[in-house]
Amino acid sequence: MCGDGGIWRCTDCLGCPLLCASCCRTTHRHLPYHRVEEWKGDSFEPGWLSSVGIEIHLGHQGEICP
Repeated sequence: MCGDGGIWRCTDCLGCPLLCASCCRTTHRHLPYHRVEEWKGDSFEPGWLSSVGIEIHLGHQGEICP
């Protein structure tokens, strides 16, 4: 998306695009149940959206409590 080197891919998104951490966070802000994988140099390994900064907030339409 941004042109930076991507090391994250989502197995639930169509085409499994490679994303940098920032684009992965932006793309999946409202898709917290998608499964991501991280490139570890020679293969992809299961990863967590929390690793790119995704947090799940309950209530307040998904925003942090005021």
